[in-house]
Amino acid sequence: MAIRVFRLTAERFLEPCRMNDVIKRTDHEWACWVDVHQDGTESLAELLGSLNLHPLAIDACLEASPVSRLVSYGKSLVVGLPTHARWDTEERIFLFVVCLPGVLVTIHYDAIPALAHVLEQYADGMRFHGSNISAILYQIVDHIIDQDMAFTLRTRDEIDRLDDLLESESDDELAERTLPLKRELARLAAAFEDQLYCVASLQTVESESFHIEGLQDYFRDAVSHLDHASRSVGRQLAHLTAIQQEYQLRLQDKVNDRLRLLTVISTIFIPLTLITGIYGMNFRHMPELQWDYAYFTVLGMMVVLALAMLWGFFRAGWFR
Repeated sequence: MAIRVFRLTAERFLEPCRMNDVIKRTDHEWACWVDVHQDGTESLAELLGSLNLHPLAIDACLEASPVSRLVSYGKSLVVGLPTHARWDTEERIFLFVVCLPGVLVTIHYDAIPALAHVLEQYADGMRFHGSNISAILYQIVDHIIDQDMAFTLRTRDEIDRLDDLLESESDDELAERTLPLKRELARLAAAFEDQLYCVASLQTVESESFHIEGLQDYFRDAVSHLDHASRSVGRQLAHLTAIQQEYQLRLQDKVNDRLRLLTVISTIFIPLTLITGIYGMNFRHMPELQWDYAYFTVLGMMVVLALAMLWGFFRAGWFR
């Protein structure tokens, strides 16, 4: 388990401190942030217990199958926030945020780049909008939304590229990328829906550890961005579905073209097969068999008949 501890200075930026300083402090003169990159459950339960976290809140953070949530347990507020940190996994990545009076704890089992960006920016001169943990939580949420929006722009560019492939009739890559991209968009859509629920609920939550005063406009802006992102993903899914349908229609057209060609060939050979069948019968009295030029005459008739049928099919538009 990797733990990073920071305190919010009077100038509203982050500076490192020790975990013992957080545990032993007796007032709320300064806010602190404890970031936990977890690889097990036993040490995490011990850490959360040292912060006097409510037992139900501890259980929520240790769930084997986490879900999106925003719930208060005593003085603590627990937020289960899904993120979309990378493409190479189909498992949902969750960030647990625990708000205590003056203490913000973030718990995650996977690396989340948005947290690293917040730590990097606000430990190097940038200032938070407030001097409490609510301001830290807003920046975390805002960076997670920005991170997910970057994935949304990436999927949009990928769909545009698939659209170009559709026009260039490059079917192999189109078929290979369409279904995985659709799954990626579905995961993004689910993450945005859950994030929208959590962030919107933060605007109305009543908790001793979280206060939105002075940050209402920022959280409303976050909700607006999430709503836009959710609608953008919906449009991309509709566009991708249209590409997929066009691709299926193109495949069906190719099958129809092949069937049309086979039908023409079969239709031409039906009368030719009939003629060869007639002259292949073993009857004694077939006058044509005695003609010197019967063989070449029948072959000529068959060629003329085949050409005539081909010309008729061409005039009828079967080869268009």
